[in-house]
Amino acid sequence: MQKTSLLLMLITIGTKFFGLAREKALAHFFGTSEVANIFLIAFTLPMVVSNLLSGSLSGGFIPIYTEIAHKEGREEADRFTSKLSVILALAALVLSLLAVIFAPNLVRMMASGFRGAVFDKTVYMTRITAVSITTLAVFAIFKAYLQIYSHFIVSILHSVVMNSVLIAAMFLGRDGNLTLLAFGILFAFVFQFIFFLPYIRKSGFHFRTSGYKEVSGLKKLFILIIPIFISTSVLELNNIISKSLASSIATIGVPVINYATKIQGFVTGIVVTSIITVTYPQMARLVEEKATRQLGKVFGKSLSLMAAFVLPATVGIVCFHEEIVRLLFLSGAFSASDVTITGEVLLFYGMGLFAIGIREIGIRIFYSKKEARVPVLNSVYMVLLNVLLNVLLGRAFGLRGLAMGTAIALWVGGIGMLVHLYKSMGTLGLEGAWKNILKILIASAAMGIVAKGAERALSRVLSLNISLILAIALGALTYFILAVVFRFEELDELKQLLNNKKKTKDA
Repeated sequence: MQKTSLLLMLITIGTKFFGLAREKALAHFFGTSEVANIFLIAFTLPMVVSNLLSGSLSGGFIPIYTEIAHKEGREEADRFTSKLSVILALAALVLSLLAVIFAPNLVRMMASGFRGAVFDKTVYMTRITAVSITTLAVFAIFKAYLQIYSHFIVSILHSVVMNSVLIAAMFLGRDGNLTLLAFGILFAFVFQFIFFLPYIRKSGFHFRTSGYKEVSGLKKLFILIIPIFISTSVLELNNIISKSLASSIATIGVPVINYATKIQGFVTGIVVTSIITVTYPQMARLVEEKATRQLGKVFGKSLSLMAAFVLPATVGIVCFHEEIVRLLFLSGAFSASDVTITGEVLLFYGMGLFAIGIREIGIRIFYSKKEARVPVLNSVYMVLLNVLLNVLLGRAFGLRGLAMGTAIALWVGGIGMLVHLYKSMGTLGLEGAWKNILKILIASAAMGIVAKGAERALSRVLSLNISLILAIALGALTYFILAVVFRFEELDELKQLLNNKKKTKDA
């Protein structure tokens, strides 16, 4: 499990750089301008729908498909998939039309501070981008299908196509052509799944026109999807709430929140998503086999693996939040003052990284067990706290306050999830993992001290960006040396992965 997760992380790093390149292009061409505000809100609707459908549909589909395949065979499970895809396509088409009709209401919800021409232009772009919802719904199912049959890599490559199209659209529309930018977003979402088509066939799937007779699987799925949809929407709701409040706090609020959360998402997308992608189908199988103790061990190992990457990333953001923003985005329309405020916001978002991982891995156990009540409960008190803190701290500290409130809410949700898991399983599988996590924490702190000291010394003789890059490299080397000294469990997995690749190449 860990070897596959590590390999997936390495590949995901490449795909995530395309995401950072997209944000770099947005910052360079539009900075925190009116066009950036309009673009980001128009992009938010299909992006939120994509994330919610991917989370809720795969969250319900994987355990239900696994159950049908286990009891009735793959043929029946594939018939279930075929019928489900038709139902989703029709439902998503209706949803897409509703989004076009009620675009003004959606924009008011996502950007409460928009007025006049900015509001009208955002509605116009949102109506165009909303058409992509039908495609997003259907391929959310097949993304989960590919993960069930271990096509993990291709299931994440679609973002490369999406971000490449978006970068091209921003370049061509750099003069502020909103129609071109809107259709760029639409085409990016629709054509990003081109990689899926040959692998769906390679997996052995054939669309069954003769319908899936047994409806119990569909009923179970739709009963499960509603609470899963609520629980998986927490991060998206938090982001929407933050952006909506940010649009009222400052004219640059929406872009600032966007750039900071994208850096946060870079880390969680690489580490947390990679671990979940590999472990979730495994969790579903263990639940079917009633292997509760083994399920706990999978959670413990997942948490330890996540800590090995997320904790040093958190320390890095705390030490270099403003420097990272400057390195990534300072150019063109993105000014030095934008760097300062975005860095301050990123600092607090970075503090919630590990809490996101705890929660996202933990809720998959409840999905696997088809127990959605706990994730919903966890989501409700987390969202309510986030709204309360965002309003209070946003008024007191501005954009920084929004990030503070979200970070606190994330940790309440993460710790609450650990409590729920222990009550459900009687174990968290941390018997052998907590010592490794403590070593990781010590190594991460040492890495931060070395890197920060090096950056201050080097900046006296070198440029700021070169100093930062060299300091990060020295910090990473320090972390790696301590990982060897402390004998991190993840190093053994990495060695096995590299040895297997070498043997394959030699053969």
